[in-house]
Amino acid sequence: MAKLIEIIAGLAVFGFWMNIVGNPHVVETVLGLIIGTSVGFWVYRKLANLW
Repeated sequence: MAKLIEIIAGLAVFGFWMNIVGNPHVVETVLGLIIGTSVGFWVYRKLANLW
C-alpha cells in the first residue's frame, strides 16, 4: 500500500511540475523526474516509519 501511495505522490508532483512549466524541454523534464522521484522516496520513507 505504501508503494502505491509513493507512486501516486511522485506522479502527482511530476504532473504538477509539467503543468507549471508548460512547454517543457529536456532540462525541465529531467528536473521534474528528479523532483517527482525525490518526493516519492520521501513519502515512502515517512509512511514506512508510520506502519
